[in-house]
Amino acid sequence: MTASTLADRFEHVLAGGPGDLGEFYRDARSEPPVWSPAFNGWVVSRYDDVKAVLTDESHFGPLGYGAGSSIIHGRTILHMEGDEHRRKSAVLARQLRNTRLLEGPQREYIRSVGTRLADALPRGEVVDIKERFTTPLPLDVTAWLMDIAEAPNFRSLYDTIVAAGASNLRGDPEVQRRGEEARATLFAFVTPLIDRRRADPGDDLLSTLCSTEYEGVRLSDDEIRSFCSFLLAAGVETTDRALSSLFNLLWQHPDQWRLLGERRDLLKSACAEGLRFAPPVHALSRGVRADVEVSGQAIGEGERVVALMGAANRDPSVFDDPDRFDVTRFEEQPDRQFGARAQILSFGFGTHLCTGSQLAKLEIVESLAILLDRFERVAFAEGPPDDRGYVLRSPAHLRVVL
Repeated sequence: MTASTLADRFEHVLAGGPGDLGEFYRDARSEPPVWSPAFNGWVVSRYDDVKAVLTDESHFGPLGYGAGSSIIHGRTILHMEGDEHRRKSAVLARQLRNTRLLEGPQREYIRSVGTRLADALPRGEVVDIKERFTTPLPLDVTAWLMDIAEAPNFRSLYDTIVAAGASNLRGDPEVQRRGEEARATLFAFVTPLIDRRRADPGDDLLSTLCSTEYEGVRLSDDEIRSFCSFLLAAGVETTDRALSSLFNLLWQHPDQWRLLGERRDLLKSACAEGLRFAPPVHALSRGVRADVEVSGQAIGEGERVVALMGAANRDPSVFDDPDRFDVTRFEEQPDRQFGARAQILSFGFGTHLCTGSQLAKLEIVESLAILLDRFERVAFAEGPPDDRGYVLRSPAHLRVVL
């Protein structure tokens, strides 16, 4: 297959159309990095190459400008490096990776939200699980963590902001304009909350940000607003997509749904396999800070690359029979897939490994357990839905009969 053909196909992938991307990913991995006019940069697909892009800080760095970057939120930990990144991400980790909190109040709260949502689901009639369960659960949990009760009312703002960030690989100016308007609305809402938390802090994540210092100086209001935008969007968007994709896969494989009902020890493995096979984030963009060669392809300083984690997660050099969905795949060491030694690249890798990976695991595993307790059989109302979108990808709806 010629590089130009792959580039044309990648442009089609960027349109976010329906269907499984397995065939495209197989073909993309068969070639070295391909230049994409649509992205205006290099497309990297092989596991080792993707991992290098995510970890080799001497040659690749955060993309803080232009199409495919997350700068729509403002400057966040995604754009920081070195000591600043380490210390500011540690602020988030104190609440998002704290074992005492995860195993105590956070697990308890997630269970209470999931139980309430599941008990309200009707039996024997069509219901959209995405609308009634996978979206409201992380919305509620994120709002609780930040102690922003109104946060669920702003879901459309988060969607619009996210669409103008890493997902906007083609740099659509109208998408960018709508994202900036949504960000301004969100910032206007958050600003008085910052003033109140500075004056009267609590033990929530927003208060923690308001009281954090770096090199003796508190985070600025601009920085806190950017963190809020990023956390509200990331905390909801990725978990919602991960949950809806996993349920979609499991209900297409009822034997594996039944197996999980019998073997709850496989829940973490199922969570990791869902994130491998159908990750919520299929790609990340990086800037090239020094000339480098990737699989024999010279890439110059100042150029851009997009690393396809979705393709890397199905690389047969790392994963046996990678196009097969199997909830037992990670049963030996499931927890490994959510930390620094993970094989799957769904949370990134290296310095910028997703700080919320442990919380995401908890939300997904608890959600699985709650629905398995209540529903032995789940039937699609209109057939299995297709995944849609790119970089963020998942079913738009999940209409089933319980």
